[in-house]
Amino acid sequence: MKKYSSRAVKLLTMISLICGAVFLMGIALLFFKIENTGLPIGFMVGGGLLGIFFFVCFVAEKSRVLMIDSDKIILPRGAMINGKMIFQKTVIKMCEIKSIESCLHKGDGLISKDTYFHTLKLKDSRKVTVTLYAYGKEAEKEILETIKKNVV
Repeated sequence: MKKYSSRAVKLLTMISLICGAVFLMGIALLFFKIENTGLPIGFMVGGGLLGIFFFVCFVAEKSRVLMIDSDKIILPRGAMINGKMIFQKTVIKMCEIKSIESCLHKGDGLISKDTYFHTLKLKDSRKVTVTLYAYGKEAEKEILETIKKNVV
């Protein structure tokens, strides 16, 4: 079973660790009894609050794992089935996939980039639409090739 996680997981891990280090530095400075007590308190509050925020973002992003097995694909939350957003993981058997289509949606270039929306057409006439841009271009190609190879 191959697992794909978002590219943001590494970044959020690093930011969470840096915030934790700032929090611990604030605690350490508090024990050294420096004259400016606002500095360690600022480090502890800033590092603690930002650390909690980025750690929650890390956990949320870490749970968005796409898994491909030889007989099924498990899509993360946020897939659209027949135009309706599903807020739980979606399991699709490879033998149920009839075809796959990719549609380019142009971004504005400032906030959003160009991205492909991939629609899996199933044999029971359902359409599952998912974006794979969060996993990176290479992983997106690999995922699509694996699905296309297994389409009956």
